[in-house]
Amino acid sequence: MPAVQAFTACHLLLLLAIGNALAWEVGAAASRELAALPGLSRVTGLAEVLEDTQRQWDLAGAIALPATRWLPLDGDCLRLGYSPSAWWLRLRVRNEDDVSRALVLELATPRLDLLDIFLLQGNEILASYRTGDQRLFATRPLLHPHFALPLNLAPKTEARIYLRLDSQSRIFPPLPVRFWDGERFEAIRHQAALGWGLYYGAGLALLAYNLLLFLSTRDRGFGFYAIYLGTFLLLHLGFVSGLGFQSLWPGRPEWNRHFDILLPALLHLPATALVTHFLETRSRLPCWHRWLWRLTAALQGAILTMYGTGLWLGEATGSAIPWFVQIFIILNILLVLLYLLAGVRVWRQGLAAAGYLVLAWSCLILGILVHHLIRLPGLLPANFLTENSLTIGSTLEFLLLAMALGERFNRLKEANLVVERRAHALRLAYAADLEQQVEERTQALRAAISQSQNALEAERLAREEQREFLATISHEWRTPVAVIDNIAQNLEMEAEERADPNRQRYVRILQATQRLTRLLDDHLTEERFSLLRLELRRTPCNPSELLEEAAAATRLLSERHIIRVEVYLTGLPTRFACDRELIGLVLRSLADNAIKYTPEGSIIRLYAAPAGQRASDGLWLEVADNGPGLKPEEVESLFDPYFRGTTAQGQPGKGLGLTLARRLIQTQGGTLTAVCVPEQGCRFRIWLPGPRPALQSR
Repeated sequence: MPAVQAFTACHLLLLLAIGNALAWEVGAAASRELAALPGLSRVTGLAEVLEDTQRQWDLAGAIALPATRWLPLDGDCLRLGYSPSAWWLRLRVRNEDDVSRALVLELATPRLDLLDIFLLQGNEILASYRTGDQRLFATRPLLHPHFALPLNLAPKTEARIYLRLDSQSRIFPPLPVRFWDGERFEAIRHQAALGWGLYYGAGLALLAYNLLLFLSTRDRGFGFYAIYLGTFLLLHLGFVSGLGFQSLWPGRPEWNRHFDILLPALLHLPATALVTHFLETRSRLPCWHRWLWRLTAALQGAILTMYGTGLWLGEATGSAIPWFVQIFIILNILLVLLYLLAGVRVWRQGLAAAGYLVLAWSCLILGILVHHLIRLPGLLPANFLTENSLTIGSTLEFLLLAMALGERFNRLKEANLVVERRAHALRLAYAADLEQQVEERTQALRAAISQSQNALEAERLAREEQREFLATISHEWRTPVAVIDNIAQNLEMEAEERADPNRQRYVRILQATQRLTRLLDDHLTEERFSLLRLELRRTPCNPSELLEEAAAATRLLSERHIIRVEVYLTGLPTRFACDRELIGLVLRSLADNAIKYTPEGSIIRLYAAPAGQRASDGLWLEVADNGPGLKPEEVESLFDPYFRGTTAQGQPGKGLGLTLARRLIQTQGGTLTAVCVPEQGCRFRIWLPGPRPALQSR
């Protein structure tokens, strides 16, 4: 795991270096560009600077000032540092060739609060822009992370450019001033985009890797490191590269101020958590641990105070370096130094991995120091190392922190190995006792398995009952749904003929019945449920009443069928023990089928008669019709699940009704048979057993 961590960190360093190198090429090639373009004057010697201490001059005032007030720009980088003044920069470039030139003027920085640009030719203002990172990104002449102005110079013409620079926080970043050929500028833009893509891609890869390590190991150090890295990458997007303002929040320029101070301060929360967790300062250095968190809290308190009083968000006054900026810088440096000193103390106590942490914060301190010193004129030259000191220092810091975490993880792994060896020794020492315990647990497990099997069987039976019940309900619901659908169809047709305004209501009823039918077909089917009652509810029933109820329910389905109820009065009992609900369900199902599969005008007969002279002989119930009947080969499969005869084509159904009806009768000890003759109809006969003699005498 440490090797993988170091390997990943090395790849990050390589990609960051490539990204910085590609981005640095943007600046390094600037001088070569003008030298390679004959007929263009160079920037050096043609740029002049003017300090507006009162912030009072507009363009006309700046132009009207005598030439002696303007000072030549030393080199091609304007470094103003911390200044309460506004500044003017004027440049001129002349095209001596006989062809037009497309140029781009670039201020190679993403951060400048307020920037006013004026392009003049002679005394005429060709274009003006009011932009800056405190104004909408769309105000920039070119949508680029840096400030860039396109120039189209006609042959033998000269252009003058005036730029007014102002900073509300009075902090001016170094401003490299560069002219580009238009085509070369576009190529460099793509090159820089590739470089930053590698940089952020590597950072996100390391972030994701440490998050995975945190989720797999639950070591908070990896989590703190991931939060720290993610916060820094977000800060880098807004503070260093400018890509955040370009791509993520172009319409919220006020967020740039927050990035200036809020994220650097919040960055110390995961940083302090990482340092105290990694160095184990709570146990190793209790006093240092308290001071680390006190200084972190003081830094957060200073930020809240600045926000509460509006100092950071308002105009700065007073000395050249605002006092709140001084406090912020001092607290940052003190906290990082405290990280460094705590690492040295723990390193001397014998924690080897702390050496990586000491080197990490040393690189960051050096990067921060150079980042601030380059703002001041004359102290450090502007080159690849100084302009990218913060990025380079933080990159080395991330690399060393990753290696430190890997080393710490290795130490924890070795400690776990020691614990495992001790555990193995204990297992060997208690082997005999464990064997006995295993035997006892095995017997208990067998008993538990037996109980579980019994419980599973009981649950299976309960589920089976539930399935059968739902299947019955599914089949029973289809009859009233069919009634509603039939009546609604008739009403709808009559309403259409009469142009009745209520016709739409009947259409809605039809749609509702169709929906309910689909629900029954899709969700309450035999594939999911079967019908098998575990117990019967026998109650005294009147056979005549059963037939009348079934006939009444069936008449709702059709007004054009003739439904008759006939009973054999001699010997027919007025009270017969049966499950009234199940018998009624079977009779309705058989009568419904007779309606469904016979033409209009057919006669449906419901008949009841005793099966013999004695009550124990049972009872006959019959449902017959004079419809088209069935072929003999179809009668044999009539009670098979999902079977549907030739007369069923075009009729709704699943072929389950007769199967369910026979099973319901069989659960009561009876039988259900069918006799069908082609062109003469079908007759379904139900035989139900009567009471046993002993029960009858009782």
